[in-house]
Amino acid sequence: MIGSHMLIVAVIVVFVIAFVITILLLNDNTKKIIDTNSKLVKNQKELLEQSKLHENESAKRINELEERLKRNTSSEVTLLQEQTRPYREHIELTADMSDGELMTWLDQEMDRTHLFTDSNLTLKTMANTLGLTQRRLGALFKSNSKYASLGQYLNEKRLLYACQLLREKPNWTIEAVGTEAGFGSRRTFQMEMKRQLGITPLQYRQGGDGESNQETLTQESD
Repeated sequence: MIGSHMLIVAVIVVFVIAFVITILLLNDNTKKIIDTNSKLVKNQKELLEQSKLHENESAKRINELEERLKRNTSSEVTLLQEQTRPYREHIELTADMSDGELMTWLDQEMDRTHLFTDSNLTLKTMANTLGLTQRRLGALFKSNSKYASLGQYLNEKRLLYACQLLREKPNWTIEAVGTEAGFGSRRTFQMEMKRQLGITPLQYRQGGDGESNQETLTQESD
């Protein structure tokens, strides 16, 4: 009997010990799970705070970019207004001019700017530079009885300027004078001078009778 009681007691003790160990293990696992969950909650809070911080920074950055865009747009508008002011002023200035008055004004502007020295000058470029509409400038030459075309007008301006250079720049070559005056080549320069003054550039420089012809040409252009 004593042996049976001892066996029962031993079984109970073993059961109790196993139960206690199980409880301890469960508590340990539970603690680990709680710690893990706590860390997750903490990480989530940190991520949320970082997300809010990034949102605030992004919003701030967007506001800065919007303000910069507004400033740039305003500056560009102001710059555009300044750049187009001469054009608008010229349109207003020349709007009520007669063809004769406009031609006089055009001569003065061409002599002031030497725009004719551009050998590739076109009606469009000339109009844009002088602040005129292409239509108005084209109509001016169509109605003008002196010049058959814009090209004839430009060549006359170039030739008069070339004569000035031949007198004032004796060390310049004939080709350099022609290029500076706006002629595309030396040959074009020579042909135009021969056609209008009856002598070559070299003859003019050497004191030919072209100066009297130039005076006539100058008087006709005035």
